[in-house]
Amino acid sequence: MSQPSARESTLTFLDGYTPDAPVCMQTYLGLYLEDRRREALVDIYREMLGEADEVEVIPEQVLSAELDAWQRAWDALRTPPAWMLMRIPHPPSSPATVRRDGQRLMWRVGDGPERDLTDATSSSDRDVWDRRADPRFDPDPVTLIPVWEPDSSYLLIEAATVMRANARWGSRYLLHGHMGMPYWACYSALGFAGLMESMHSDGKLLDALIERATHNALQRVKLTVESGIECLFIEECLCSSDMISEQDYLRYSYPAAEAVLHAARAAGLRTVYYFCGGVEGRLKHLARLPAHALAFEEGKKDFEIDIGRVRNAVGVLRPLLGNIDVTALRDADAEGIGRLVAQQMRDAGPMLATSCGSPLTLDTPAWKLDAMVEATATG
Repeated sequence: MSQPSARESTLTFLDGYTPDAPVCMQTYLGLYLEDRRREALVDIYREMLGEADEVEVIPEQVLSAELDAWQRAWDALRTPPAWMLMRIPHPPSSPATVRRDGQRLMWRVGDGPERDLTDATSSSDRDVWDRRADPRFDPDPVTLIPVWEPDSSYLLIEAATVMRANARWGSRYLLHGHMGMPYWACYSALGFAGLMESMHSDGKLLDALIERATHNALQRVKLTVESGIECLFIEECLCSSDMISEQDYLRYSYPAAEAVLHAARAAGLRTVYYFCGGVEGRLKHLARLPAHALAFEEGKKDFEIDIGRVRNAVGVLRPLLGNIDVTALRDADAEGIGRLVAQQMRDAGPMLATSCGSPLTLDTPAWKLDAMVEATATG
């Protein structure tokens, strides 16, 4: 009798049953592997260029290049985790041009702006303190968070992309999407200080923004289901006990999170809900959320998150992701990694998928993630 695949074992775990062998579901691998993915994509386009200075690529070639780049990045892992982020951008609807510019590789679709494929930075890398300080700030919720509904053409592109990814990886790994909860989405509209202060200075504005962000999140859930993805990793940030009060959490974060998770479950989508930050006054509420699995940070700053205490709060049957300290994993040898894994398994019991509590640091050698996966498999 053949052993179940990593994908099958992960689905068993998320459905609330103990898998034949424990699985590793390390989070945020898109961040950890991004530099490798970007460098691989540049190499692929240089291979397409050959001796030429410029080449036109059709959408099918773009999609193949993106799939190949993610594969090359993933190949850095000798023993990958059981799930894989669906990290494949949509191809453009029209041909793109790739050209050399010294050591840079420039990309343009049609008459649009050029971007440098070798540039490792983007606007999303920059934190926002307070958008309200910008003289151009418009407090209209319609402007701050436009509502979004995917049209049929967008859905077709998404479904085609997922179908190609499933053909490559779906038999081995559980492909998953990634999105933020509605409260967390308001950070982009207001900035950190703007979000914190609006709870008490302009609660009606924040209520309106969360309502619009909830609409968008529900559309994302619908799109994920219709495209063929079976699992969604959903993160919530800036509402932990080290940030806001329990009262504000229950007003602004919890209802929207509950609505999104309920819709996902009703649609047959498995969810992993990652709660970032301190959990004082939160665990009793988080335990009631209809997520298939819960995930937490490791302790840091002035808060501790003990996975055994989490287990006691949510019950023995609730699937949990581990929260191994990311720096402890980085600094440990193979035997130390085995001890980290074993301690979490003792503390949380069999309904645990191992993971660090935060994204792997970029200076963590890939073999250390391999070691965590291997230590998990041997129990």
